[in-house]
Amino acid sequence: MLAGHTLPIVREPAAVEPVGWALLGVLPIVVVALWTVRVVRADERLVVHRVGRVAGVRGPGLVVVWPVVERAVRVSLRLMCLDVFCSEAVTRDGVAVRVRGGAVAEVSDPVRFAMTMDGPLVAATVVAERELRRQVADADLADLPAMAGRCGTEMAERISETTSRWGVRVTLLDIDDVQVPLRGELIAWADRLRETRPGG
Repeated sequence: MLAGHTLPIVREPAAVEPVGWALLGVLPIVVVALWTVRVVRADERLVVHRVGRVAGVRGPGLVVVWPVVERAVRVSLRLMCLDVFCSEAVTRDGVAVRVRGGAVAEVSDPVRFAMTMDGPLVAATVVAERELRRQVADADLADLPAMAGRCGTEMAERISETTSRWGVRVTLLDIDDVQVPLRGELIAWADRLRETRPGG
């Protein structure tokens, strides 16, 4: 008779549940999938580099980018507005003016855009300002108000000839404001205008 005595109960180690094993197996797959699969919207593209070389442009939709081997640069295809400002432009008849406008640009080549490391939009703005300054130099002061409607598309095409090397196309350049600071050359211009008028 074993009264007052208890026998120790030996328990076997609990077996790992099959659900736990399944979770351990699925978790790495989920992590790798989240790391490799990218969602690319309809208004953007992924420029993929593989071991330092361009592997192509991918998107829109679900895109696979292999870790370590590939690197992706996301490029937006939306229209972009650039502020163009010429603080010192001189007209053909010798009057210094300030011209402010805006340019509409878009990405024409995602690969070239992604490979331009120093800011393609900044470079496009500089080119637009240079072209605007050149157009002002070819016009008289009295012609500036009508210059925007007549030359906006033509100026955009000339700007795009340069910016296309960076994958940027300018579709429109619009002049918003022309300011004429009161200086000696403006007074001289008014005097010349008065002299050319009949009875001046």
